[in-house]
Amino acid sequence: MAHILLLTDRDWTHPQGGGTGANLFGQVAYWLEWGHTVTVVAGTYPGAERVSTPAEGLELHHMGSRRSVFARAAWAVRRGLAKDADVVLEVVNGIAFLTPLWLSGKPRVTLVHHIHRDHYVTELGRVGAVAALVLETLPLKLLYGGSSPFLTISESAKTDIVALGVPAEDVHVGYLGVVPFDQELPARSETPRLLYLGRLKRYKRIELLLDVLEGIPGAVLDVAGEGDHRPDLEAEIARRGLADRVILHGHVSEDLKAELYAQAWVNLTASSAEGWCLTVMEAATCGTPSAALAVGGLPESIVDGETGLLAEDVDGLVANVQRLVEEPGLRERMGAAAQERAARFTWERTARETLDVLDAAREREPVKVRTQLSRSETLKAAGMAAATMANNALAVIFTVLFARLLGAEDYGSLAAVVSTFVILAVPGSALQVAVAREIALGRLGSEDRLAATLAVWRRRLLVGGVVLTAAAVVFRQPIADLISVPEEWAAAATAPTAVLWLLLSVERGALQGVHAYKPVAWSIVLEAFGRLVFGLVLVGAGMGVTGAYLGTPLSLLATALGLWWVSRGRFGSAKDGFAARRLWDLVGGAWPAVVALFLIAVLQNVDVIMVKRQIGGDEAGAYAAAAVAAKAVVWLAIGIGLYLLPEATRAARHGQDPRPVLARALGVVAVVAVPMLIVYGIAPETVLRLAFGPETVVAADALFVLGCAMTLLAVGYLGVQYMLALGRVSFLPALAAVALAEIALLGGLGIESLVTFAAIVLGLQAAAALSVLAIGLLPGRRRVAVD
Repeated sequence: MAHILLLTDRDWTHPQGGGTGANLFGQVAYWLEWGHTVTVVAGTYPGAERVSTPAEGLELHHMGSRRSVFARAAWAVRRGLAKDADVVLEVVNGIAFLTPLWLSGKPRVTLVHHIHRDHYVTELGRVGAVAALVLETLPLKLLYGGSSPFLTISESAKTDIVALGVPAEDVHVGYLGVVPFDQELPARSETPRLLYLGRLKRYKRIELLLDVLEGIPGAVLDVAGEGDHRPDLEAEIARRGLADRVILHGHVSEDLKAELYAQAWVNLTASSAEGWCLTVMEAATCGTPSAALAVGGLPESIVDGETGLLAEDVDGLVANVQRLVEEPGLRERMGAAAQERAARFTWERTARETLDVLDAAREREPVKVRTQLSRSETLKAAGMAAATMANNALAVIFTVLFARLLGAEDYGSLAAVVSTFVILAVPGSALQVAVAREIALGRLGSEDRLAATLAVWRRRLLVGGVVLTAAAVVFRQPIADLISVPEEWAAAATAPTAVLWLLLSVERGALQGVHAYKPVAWSIVLEAFGRLVFGLVLVGAGMGVTGAYLGTPLSLLATALGLWWVSRGRFGSAKDGFAARRLWDLVGGAWPAVVALFLIAVLQNVDVIMVKRQIGGDEAGAYAAAAVAAKAVVWLAIGIGLYLLPEATRAARHGQDPRPVLARALGVVAVVAVPMLIVYGIAPETVLRLAFGPETVVAADALFVLGCAMTLLAVGYLGVQYMLALGRVSFLPALAAVALAEIALLGGLGIESLVTFAAIVLGLQAAAALSVLAIGLLPGRRRVAVD
């Protein structure tokens, strides 16, 4: 005999227990009869006993509200409640108890009647979409899938659960049972009576049943149940003038429920989603057919044309109910067929099937939460995104610290040198993608051959780096003059830094190609942290701007060495010097991305270089600080681009319109950019003073303009990603023209005002964004490469 711990937000004693409560009660009754012990932890309600033992072997614990029961249950169980339980049955009714996090040592089974995502959206709109993601979708996807068996009540619900990433073999379907009412039932009503029985919630769409009622003159609609949607429903009934034809019974007893089923001509539901709909089977035990919309599990609980009628829309529902009301022979035949079919669905069978799943869970090796999380592809992607955001946060700290340590003028020099490196780093970023793709496709051979290829690439990059460093040392003064900084050694370091970035990009791409995301994510964070630490040490040693910049190549070198060590452990040591493919070939194949990202980098960074040349002094440093603040939305766009490119590619590949994907991405940018721009417009001095120091306030008037410019750059970046996803390069000439115009205008107009400088940048970014979007949205052949 087993001791079963049952976790649920509402048990069968709850006034709003609904189908979930009926399901639990129907099964628990048999488990107790067979000698098992059951401890139930559920949410409380007015009048509920905190602890009760209504039957031998059954203990009910009521604690916490609809919102707090989950934490209260975890606390009580961790404190020892039902500590001798052999298995846990957790009911996820839109909100998960998160048992994998605090009860991973116990065998567990997860019962999901249906996925609530659409219900959340219906009830709460866009806020509901976020709530569904946080409370249901992500927990089931990240914590539960693959860690324990699932139970559900229909094949439709199983499909929805599997869509979240739960293995299909782990999801078991157990249809609900039903018990005929044991009282003497009244005769069928002589006049048409329609029945809805269930909770009064927005997603139940009871207003559609009012449409049905209006289509059947003389009929009465009985509504049995309670819920927070009642006031709105009452207002709608009054508005339509149906108060004399709709009877709101509220919560009803079992006896009254039976009477309503027996008297009704047709049982109705118009819910947006149902896992099974127990009321269909309860009505069937009384010989009452059902009419419903064909959603969720309803096509399984109603045999269309045999035990009831299903419709695709409300007009079809109205027509079906009219047909059942007007054709008594049809209504009686379907009611008899429904009653005969319902007799085959017993709680004993359901209880036995659930016990089989619980017993299988007891024999299954528990999966630790760390193991479960490591399997999640979504969490891997989230980890990479988090690492990128951490890198950007450290970059902001870098800016703030060195703007204060060096002063506005010297920080302007540092920003110009860093911006030069960012532009030179574009080929490395494209190369990382190319290396990862080639390895993932298996084009670079097995581990031995791959190790040899990587070894050859490393040697060639290091040799090239040494040669380039020597050349940069010789030509350090012309390089410094080109980017308008007096620190010639810092300027000379930009070229070898770009080579180190290439080396690091190869190491990251190799590990990405074999799905080793954790070391890649850590390298992104540690690279930014090392840049900060090395720069602070060298500045502290009196090296000024040059020391602050040299922290970057030192950090890149240290990070590359760390990833090389990780690669050795994964791929082994190279046994020969043969390269499966030349590195230059990869760069050549990725030329559209290289060119596009290079041009975007020019548009993003050249103004910081040019402001140093044209205006210089403290004002140039203040402008550089304001540009960093404005680029927050660009960093966001870079993250969104990781979503946009594959989704747009997939849509175009399947013949779908990819433009809605771009529209969603632009919408996310707008959500972030609008409040940012409001703050920059209202309090620019405060933003700059708090973030970068009082010396940067001189750029306050330019901050809002730069914010607008960088928002347009973010739009242009997403347009570029969209075009690359479709395999189109027609936007490149326009983007190149704008980039060249920016260099020419900012370098040749003799501008003295920061606001004027920022305004020119704004105009150019607008031209770039509009050009890319116009070309991208024009009808054209969508060429998507398929390997």
